[in-house]
Order: sequence, then C-alpha cells, then structure tokens
Amino acid sequence: MCVAGPAWAQPLAQVEGVEDAQLRAALIEAIGERSSATNGASSALRQARNAASRARRLLRSQGYYAATVTPALGAGRQPVVRVETGPRFLISSVTAQTGDDAAARDVAGEAIDLPLQDPLVAQAVIDAEARGLHALQENGWPDAVVGERDVVVDHASSAGQITFRYTPGPWSTYGEISRETGQWRPQFIARMSPLEPGAPASREDLLTYQRRLDALDSVRSARISLGDVGEDGHRPVEIELTPAPRHSIETGLSYSTSEGGGGTARWIRRNLLGSDETLTLTGNLATLNQSVGAEVSRPHWRRYDQTLFVHTELKSEDTDAYAQDQAEIGAEITREDGRRLYGAGVRLDWSDVTDAVGQREVITAALDLVAGYDSRNDPLDPTSGVRGLVQVTPAATLGDCGCQYVRLEMRGSAYQGLGDGLVAAARVRLGSVLGTTATAMPADQRFYAGGGGSARGFDYQSLSPLAPDGTPFGGTSVVETSFELRWRVRERWGVVGFVDSAMAADTSQPDVSDIRSAAGVGVRYYFDFAPVRVDIATPLDRRDGEDAFQIYFSLGQAF
Repeated sequence: MCVAGPAWAQPLAQVEGVEDAQLRAALIEAIGERSSATNGASSALRQARNAASRARRLLRSQGYYAATVTPALGAGRQPVVRVETGPRFLISSVTAQTGDDAAARDVAGEAIDLPLQDPLVAQAVIDAEARGLHALQENGWPDAVVGERDVVVDHASSAGQITFRYTPGPWSTYGEISRETGQWRPQFIARMSPLEPGAPASREDLLTYQRRLDALDSVRSARISLGDVGEDGHRPVEIELTPAPRHSIETGLSYSTSEGGGGTARWIRRNLLGSDETLTLTGNLATLNQSVGAEVSRPHWRRYDQTLFVHTELKSEDTDAYAQDQAEIGAEITREDGRRLYGAGVRLDWSDVTDAVGQREVITAALDLVAGYDSRNDPLDPTSGVRGLVQVTPAATLGDCGCQYVRLEMRGSAYQGLGDGLVAAARVRLGSVLGTTATAMPADQRFYAGGGGSARGFDYQSLSPLAPDGTPFGGTSVVETSFELRWRVRERWGVVGFVDSAMAADTSQPDVSDIRSAAGVGVRYYFDFAPVRVDIATPLDRRDGEDAFQIYFSLGQAF
C-alpha cells in the first residue's frame, strides 16, 4: 500500500484551459494533492478556491499578471480551476539605484544582466538582485545590503519595469592587517591570508580568511572584520582569535576474541611554537603489540594547505606470524586540494624480527608516495560519499635481509544513504609487492589477511600463506572486501549486518578463487562524536580447527 499510495493520490483540483504542457505541470504541482476525500459540494468548492489561490500565485511568479483563474465544480461535482492565462508580461526596463555612488551603480547594473523583453519571471528577478549584491560585496563594497525592490507592471503594454535598490556603503580597500595575534606568530597568521593590501575589499575573501583560521587546531573561534574607513578608502583588517585548550588527552579501548584487548592513550599539545604545530605523544598497550610514539605536525608549512609531519616510534609485536622489536623515524609532506590529498614521505626503521625463517636484524629505507580522495560527510560515521587512497612505496633493506621492492596498495570505501536511517557501505583493499619474494622481505611489510581490521570471523592473520610449521607467514598480495547494511533504529541505537571477505597470497597476483568469507551482525550505540560497536561474525565455510564465531568491540564504525 505504501508503494501504491502515491499513484492513488489526486490533485486538489483539476486544471482546465492550459495547453502549454510545462505550465500545466507547474500548476498541478503548485496546486498540490487532496488531503482527504471530498464530502459534498461545499467541501469540493472550498478545495477549488484553495487551488485557485495557489494557481494565481504560480501564474504571477511566471509573468502572467493578467491571468483569470476561476474556481468551479466540474463533472461529478469535482473541484476544478478554469484558467485563462492572458499575455505573458515582459521586462521593459531594468534600473539599479545605489544612491550617489555612480561606480557602485555601474558594477551592480552590469552584474544584474537581466535582458529586456525576457518574461517577467519572479525567480529570475530574485536571482538578478542577488547577482548585483554579490558583485558589490566582492568588488570593494563589502558592507552593501539590498534595499526595497520595485516591480511596476503596465497592463496596457503587458510589460514590467524593475528597480533594484542597494545601499552600497563606503568604497573600501584593504589596509594594514592587524598583527596583535596573541600566542600565534604574526607571520604565520599573515601567511594564511588571501587578502592583498590595497586591493578592493571582498566579503568572500574575508570569510575565506576566517574559515582558514577557524580550521586551525589551536583556534576555538576566529573573527575577521574591517576597521573604519580612512581618507584614502583603506580599512585595517582586524583579527580576533580565541584559543582552544592547549592540552588534551584522548583514550580508546578495543577487544576481540581473535586479537585480544588493547588500549590507546594520546597526550596532545597545541600551538607548540606559535604556528599551530601539534605535538602528539601516543602510548599503546595491547595483547599483540605495545608501542610509544611522538609526532609533530606543522600545518601550512611554507604554503597554505601543505602540512609537514615528523614522527618516531618504538614498537614491539608478537603475533602468530612473527615477533618483532622495531624503531622508526620518518617525515612526510602532504598537500590538500579540496577533497584531494597528495603526499610524499621517507621512513627509516630498524627491526629485530623472528619468524619462520629465523631471527634477522633488518634496516629498511622507504619512500611513501600517496594520493587520495575523500568526500565523506563524516569521517567517524559517514552516511554518504566515497574515500580512496593509493600508496606506492619503493623500499630497500640492509642487514640480514637484503632486497629491493615496490609495495603497492589501494584502499577504497563508499557510503550511500537509503532513507529512514539506512546506509549501505562497501570497502575494498588491494595490495601487491613487486620485485621480491615474501621470504626475502621484512615480516612486517608482507601482506596478511584475517581478523578485525581485515575479515571479521577469522583469526588474526589466519587467511595468509602459511609457513611449514603451520603458522601464518604472510604474502606478496592481498584482497579484502566488506559490505555492510547499517540501520540506525533510534537516535542512540543501531544494528548492522555485514559480509567480509579476504585472502593473502604468495604471488604478486592473487587467485581470488581462494578468497574466504564470513558474515555477521552488530550493534551500535551512538555517542555525539562516534558510535561504539560490538560485532559477532562466523565463517561461511568453517573449517576444522576454526572457532565458530569471533566477537569484536571498538569505537567507531568498522570502516
């Protein structure tokens, strides 16, 4: 019935006398549908009168100022409106008034661009008025406002005369940019400015500057305004910044039956040196790994939208595939261009690793090249958009493991809202190593599959090539896919159904016929910032020795 219901809906009244199909369709839409069945002639006539009132408004908005609309009862005493459109009124003159400012009048008039003899359509007039205001605000009159608009129609000539009125305010150019920026370096704040001293003032430029400052981690709020006008038209740019808290602490917990438990804590110091630098100290304590690390980020380094990262980490891992102690240091530069991201970085790490091959000390030097795209509406709980990332890593190793290789990896995810709190989500990961074998390369650079971040329902790393002793060894390629249907039942509660698939292989081109899948369900509890998730999954082709199910608990969606 819900599907068929719209087909049964009837218009509030039938339209008669209009041959133009486009105008007729617009009238039917404007009139709307009946809310209930009619009961008697008086009710039907009342509906016809309501429909006629709506039709008149629509016809006037389309330039039919002389139209005649008559409510009546038609066959079967059904409501109808009989329309005689009459002539369509055309624009005969357009005038812009800006007081005594002739230059402002010329700028507004050129931007209005409303051709004479065009139909006198209300939306076209409104759009033209907005264009005139925008032109003034972007070309030296940032304080311009709209006055009362006049449209005079002449029924004798079926024409309309339009007068747009603006109060432009003073002509303004940018003067000195305030350097009283408190705990921030004045040079850094000035570098983020799109304003050129002496250029005509633009409201959009001022808003752009304010949005840039608002986006800084160390700024709670920013306000950019123009000071009083000087004799030469110059107006100082005044900046007011409210700092965010200098320090914060973040924590996170996770648990799964396949990987055990874990906890992460971060201490963050903002605006470390006065240019919005952020120092982040991280500690991680988990069943499979423990680590401490430090990272310093410098946003807008040397140019706007370019960020420099310097990081170091000490890490210990003990998984079924390998046991490793590692020290790493690296630096990376990323650049954002709207939704696009580009990056390049270098890493140097030393590791003492024991796997099925034996114990080896390895030094790895790597160059990471990254390109990405992100249109998600929310990074923690997206309901629309896509995200993609491609990483190419040429690397060379020294020590007990000497090889050169190129590691390729692609990750992508997509999200589509289906209505009523329902979201479909999909994820894919593809990876390949060229130039070496799994045995020759460091254990932590191989590809593994299985577990909470790969394929729920399977043991951690269990969908990877195996060593002779039956433990996971890792491979030179990987394929992973995930599909989720997320339903937010209530404001705080949601449920999820999912299917995960994955495999890793010891060849650079995996045979996807070996891929394995698991299915599961989950519960979400939504905090204001992100959901907490609990998932349970089981293999679809369970084999001897595999657990019947795995349970996962963490913060945020699975992907």
